[in-house]
Amino acid sequence: MMNDNFFQVVVDQPLYSREQIQHFIAAHANEEAAEELVALLQEREKIGNTMISEHVILPHLESPKIKQSHILLIRLAKAVDLDEETPEVQLIVTILMKSNEHQTMKQRIAQFTRRLADDEFLAALLNSESEEQIHQLLEEETK
Repeated sequence: MMNDNFFQVVVDQPLYSREQIQHFIAAHANEEAAEELVALLQEREKIGNTMISEHVILPHLESPKIKQSHILLIRLAKAVDLDEETPEVQLIVTILMKSNEHQTMKQRIAQFTRRLADDEFLAALLNSESEEQIHQLLEEETK
């Protein structure tokens, strides 16, 4: 896993269910509060589907239990059908934000999320061959 603090990237992750994905995200955000964070992810998904594009979901958490605000990108080893409305998920773009985060960080996250509306950008993330390529794309997008 590459880590530059704001963008953290994991490729070829063997997760095969919504529950495994939620536990991975929660443990990444804060191992000690993982169960509480899983519950927050589950509550968020009751509000609406997190799929933002074919093969891409955007779960997000805001909690005082999150240790550091950042974007976690997880590319799965194999596409996963989460349910009928969320088939063939291959890329998980997760926004993790501490409660009461500074405005500067909120703006940086908002700037990044606007890029997710670009189908070419999402396709490039999906088709990148390595963590390094994904990081290069992410850094290009934030210059």
